[in-house]
Amino acid sequence: MYAVHAKPHTEHPMKLRPSVIESAAICGFFALGLLLRVWHPEREAVEHFDEGVYSSVIWHDGLRGTPYPAREFYAPPLLPTAIEICSLLPGIGDYAPFAPAALSGLLTIVAMWLLARAWFGKAAGIFVAAIVALSDFHVIYSRMAMTDVPCLLWIIASVYCGTLAIQTHKFRWAAVSGLFCGLAWWTKYTGWLPLAILTSGTITWWIWVGRKQMGIIRVMLLLGTVAATAGLVFLPWWWHLQPFGGYAAVSANHVSYLGGFASWRDNLASQLSFQFWLDGSSGAFSLGLGMAAAAIYRWNAAGCSTWNRGIETADLRGLTKSTGSMFSRARILVRFLVASLALSAIALRIWTPLLLSCLALGGFGGMFLWPVVRRLWLRTVANDLTPTSEGSLPLSPTDLQSSASIDPALGLCTTLTWFTGMLLVTPFYYPYSRLFLPLLASIWLAAAAGVSWWLESNISVARRIAGTGEKTPPRTWSERFVGGMLFVAVASSVFAFNEDDELALISYSELFQTSLGQDRTSVVNAALELSDECVRYARGDVHVPNKNSIPTNATIRPTVEPASTEPLPHRLPFTADERRKERLIVYVFGEPALCFHLANAGISAVPVSHLNLQNPDETTPDFPTFVVIGPNAKRTEGFWEMWLRRDGAFEPVAEVFYRPSDVTLLDLFSPKWLSQHEEAATQKFELHRVRSSVAEN
Repeated sequence: MYAVHAKPHTEHPMKLRPSVIESAAICGFFALGLLLRVWHPEREAVEHFDEGVYSSVIWHDGLRGTPYPAREFYAPPLLPTAIEICSLLPGIGDYAPFAPAALSGLLTIVAMWLLARAWFGKAAGIFVAAIVALSDFHVIYSRMAMTDVPCLLWIIASVYCGTLAIQTHKFRWAAVSGLFCGLAWWTKYTGWLPLAILTSGTITWWIWVGRKQMGIIRVMLLLGTVAATAGLVFLPWWWHLQPFGGYAAVSANHVSYLGGFASWRDNLASQLSFQFWLDGSSGAFSLGLGMAAAAIYRWNAAGCSTWNRGIETADLRGLTKSTGSMFSRARILVRFLVASLALSAIALRIWTPLLLSCLALGGFGGMFLWPVVRRLWLRTVANDLTPTSEGSLPLSPTDLQSSASIDPALGLCTTLTWFTGMLLVTPFYYPYSRLFLPLLASIWLAAAAGVSWWLESNISVARRIAGTGEKTPPRTWSERFVGGMLFVAVASSVFAFNEDDELALISYSELFQTSLGQDRTSVVNAALELSDECVRYARGDVHVPNKNSIPTNATIRPTVEPASTEPLPHRLPFTADERRKERLIVYVFGEPALCFHLANAGISAVPVSHLNLQNPDETTPDFPTFVVIGPNAKRTEGFWEMWLRRDGAFEPVAEVFYRPSDVTLLDLFSPKWLSQHEEAATQKFELHRVRSSVAEN
């Protein structure tokens, strides 16, 4: 192992300048990521419970003069503020709630590229850029008005700048890291995660190898700067929370979602099942594309095209070895490309998250047992181009330019503690699928480390064989066994037995089953139907509406008998102006997304968390008053007790059925339940009119 004689932050000249291949790959993956995140924006709508809360800033705050009730308990205000700003920009329109997350998702591609290339080399950066750009899971949440993708961006930026501060010993990078951590904290209450990741990773690195490079006092001062800066950035919001019970009230609310050790295994199983449920072909193809792009870059940067010239110059026994070198170069490139195809083919059948996890575990083991990635970084620090072993070809300047810029040992320790910590902690929380994103980011990084390690190992061996003229050793029985298993896995991924036990190619449609293109506007159509029913009821028109006026993805079933059995002519929906002119009010229990769309439809919608909706003397209000309940209301603790006590206060009007997207359904039901109950895919809103109350039980 080489010792570091230069300063830890010394870099090879031109090291950070991307090559043509790297630039083309990153631009291509960024373009694909952009396409997926803005594809068919007309299919997007505020649908999820949290989306409704965060987007309420568009309609509720100005109308009521106060923020949405208890919004400070859901998340800090950075995302709602960004949504409000986007709503003021011309040309965005209805896409404003999703613009911040979409932009954050795109910037996450760049942030992960910079982080992985800094820790594990440029090939790792290319690979992880492909994974993030085409990740089905990440794309789905990048198209939603949620805090998780923006928070992940700030977390990655904070961790990157924090390790850069440790590498360079500079406090300004520690302050920048703290700033990003503070922004993550302003986005989500778990935004302090960079502090835990950096502290655990840096301490582990210092115990392992870092104590030879810097003292523990310097390390603690740098980490303290990160923490202090993050605390100062978050301080204004902490102070704002004091009238609402302070941060303790927020923490108490979050603790209510924590389970004990008994639920840990079930919650982890649920999180994994969410990953498999939302997995699609885009993520599977990202493995092959990322591996191919990273492999071509690294093969070219290794100076393979000059290996012949190097052999002839060194006079290493002439043409025979030169020919062997040519064969070796071609063979290693073919191996890389075959591996790329195999990754995508296998991922299409065994799920991308599972294959990424296997690559991640391989990365942890390989980086520790055979540290070729760190050895290349040490050579870059020392500007050492000498052969890695006797008789092997020397390194080229492009080899050094492709290496990491931060100690890979620090990157490995940080990734390992990140992965271990999130794997242990995440299942303690209620299994919302979006909570898997921080853990998934660590898997991406570890998989990128594994790919970089595998590429460097193959190139190192090939350089030795090409330089010494050795023949490629015959494969052992274990290598042949593994190769055979790989062939079977790839073949079974491309071919499958149909119902008649005949071998056939997997159909194109099966390869492209995904949740990315789902239409989430069913809740919008449901809100329009509810709005029109309220207006009709207020006008005394309670006839069954014509089926032609019912949207294809929302079905209405009035529960009030029509005043006449005579057929009515087709009635067009009301306009927003017509709805606004009608004097009525709709209370919405536990459905903030529906509130959002009712307000857009021109209805005076009010979110409530109780059912005491009569006048103080418990008489019917002077103008028509309605209440809507849906799947979230029925799952609210204590709702049914309230409903049974005041059941006589409500007169049923109509039921409107709609079909939520998968990502919303998974917060209501487990994948196992959904697979066994197809009817759960259709949910309903119940519209009731508030009338004079009967005596409570």
